[in-house]
Amino acid sequence: MKRHFSYGSVIKLTREDTPETVEQNFLQMKRAGFDTVVVWPASFWWEEKTDLYPFRTGQQVLEIAERVGIGVIMELAGQLPMMEYIPDFQMKDEYYAVDEAGNKNLKSASFGYLNYFHPEVRQLICDHYQRAAKAYRGYSALRAYDIFNETMFFSYDRYTMEAFRAWLQNKYGTVERLNDVWERTYTDFSQVSYAPWMWMSIMPSADLAAFRKEATGIYLKDWCRAIREVDAAHPLFADNIGSMLTNGSWVYERPQDDYVLKDAVDEIGMSFYPKQENGCSAPHARWNTFDAFYSASRREGFYIAEMQTHVKALFNPTTCVRPYELKHWCTEALAAGAKGLIYWMWRPFNKGLQTAGRGLVDHQNRSTPRLEFAKDFAKLLNQTGTLSPVPSKVGILFDRTSHDFQVCYTKCYKTLDQNIYLSSLGGAYEAMWRAGVRCDIVTPEQINGYQMLLLSNHLAIGKELAHTLIDFVRRGGVIVCDGKTGIVDEFSMMHVQLPGGDFHEAMGCEYVDCDYEGLDFTCMGAAYRGFYGRDLLRVTDGEVLGAFSDGSPAVIEKKLGAGRVITVATHLWYGQHKHVGDAEAFAALLADTFALRDVTVDAPLRVRVSENEDAYFAFVFNYTNAPLNGRLQGYGFDQAVEVPANDVLVLKREKK
Repeated sequence: MKRHFSYGSVIKLTREDTPETVEQNFLQMKRAGFDTVVVWPASFWWEEKTDLYPFRTGQQVLEIAERVGIGVIMELAGQLPMMEYIPDFQMKDEYYAVDEAGNKNLKSASFGYLNYFHPEVRQLICDHYQRAAKAYRGYSALRAYDIFNETMFFSYDRYTMEAFRAWLQNKYGTVERLNDVWERTYTDFSQVSYAPWMWMSIMPSADLAAFRKEATGIYLKDWCRAIREVDAAHPLFADNIGSMLTNGSWVYERPQDDYVLKDAVDEIGMSFYPKQENGCSAPHARWNTFDAFYSASRREGFYIAEMQTHVKALFNPTTCVRPYELKHWCTEALAAGAKGLIYWMWRPFNKGLQTAGRGLVDHQNRSTPRLEFAKDFAKLLNQTGTLSPVPSKVGILFDRTSHDFQVCYTKCYKTLDQNIYLSSLGGAYEAMWRAGVRCDIVTPEQINGYQMLLLSNHLAIGKELAHTLIDFVRRGGVIVCDGKTGIVDEFSMMHVQLPGGDFHEAMGCEYVDCDYEGLDFTCMGAAYRGFYGRDLLRVTDGEVLGAFSDGSPAVIEKKLGAGRVITVATHLWYGQHKHVGDAEAFAALLADTFALRDVTVDAPLRVRVSENEDAYFAFVFNYTNAPLNGRLQGYGFDQAVEVPANDVLVLKREKK
């Protein structure tokens, strides 16, 4: 049985729109195969001040949608607060977020400047959301509310600091325990303020980073409660930009946490803009982005809340989107577990920063090649519905704490890469992808059922995680570690036993020292290049599988129960990300040794398999400028395939 896939576009309504122009646009969308429209804004401060102000226009839009037969998601917060929940006439200076010096945040071009912990701001938002829900809840065309598009916030004001102190008290319990970890001398939590010093402990900085991400969940849950008091029937959405794992340091600073987002709302969405002025993101990076977001959705599926449609604005010609690029991106999202896709956006902007940018139709609502693709994609969605990617045999373990710690350990040394951890995970994904093995992104709660786990620069291993990993190995799992593994616990205290702490018993080696030379090694008869640095390890009860040129152990295997742990004493996957080393060859070695490929096709074709209740679907991608032939095998598929240049072949096999 097919599950419904929501398909449509965002329409930005303007002062110039009339009921007639809205209906014309909705009819055009319906003819294109769309069943969903995201309406932005959802409040209309320019309309006549009747009793329903500022929602009468929105009600008219819902009435039109009912007649046309298209569902509506009302976008309550789309990055323009002065046109949404705090119009200019309600704004006060004290509502601004402030920087560390106490200055108002005026740097943002459109949003991110409000202090969501200010009690008056909170009340204004909650009241506005409740009024919107009361105005819209009775319309059959209403599908959901989007309560925050592209989350972004932090402030150093007193209200946010109070929330931080409460969060710390909940984490540590007593101020004495906080002092032990932070190396401070407080006598009460009320004395805690932002403390960037990390000389004696990185935890003040690491805890602030963790709280900044958790803060999003705190105020979003507050907004959700307000809406649900008046409308518990319609789902609540919120969106982030891409994936927190693949966007690097800039999205970390927003801050953005996809897992926190999922804990706060019913459905999570992603803004996806793979083509920027410097080119288009690589296929493996896009696959990684979708797989990481699918992990954050608890493997329930996610929405593409904004799919890039065309140039960013007047003077950005290199961001022009080709129909074949849209086909790649949309099909990749479908295969990766998206359960809805919304284009950004229907019409180009007619004023503002992005004038003449975006749009499936042109400035006169005429069809474009991108709209013609969107019509064809609607036909594919009618065949597939929502799909779930089949699980991989390999999981790449993601850990927020290791990420926060790595940022702290490198931020004061400006010559160091500030993104080593996520680059390592991305390198592991890419190397395995190129070896024909798709990996899932997993958290410790998601590791059951996998054959192999990859841990890369997994700095923080506490007792609970160590026991989870050891249990995974004893039951037959294989763990491959590289870089720095288990140097500290979850409170940043260095372990007595290195590497691993409580995981040390599974590693079969002992840390002696580190070096930056002599990184090349051999393993099982083949030569590989290392990268960045290496650990000098002494073998305890493990077995040496590979050695550096000076004879010291480079690859160590320890068997434990029915499984094993393989430790690579250099930064293998980080090297892949930096285009140095032989991580692809090592990934192929792992794939061959442990039979990790469950579906194959001849390179350079790429394949992944997804399913619904009735059938498997194999998506065979050709990312080259020439037609390619190959043979598809796995999950019951066994056939020759021919894929045109820059195209995707979709094959279906019914389940018996």
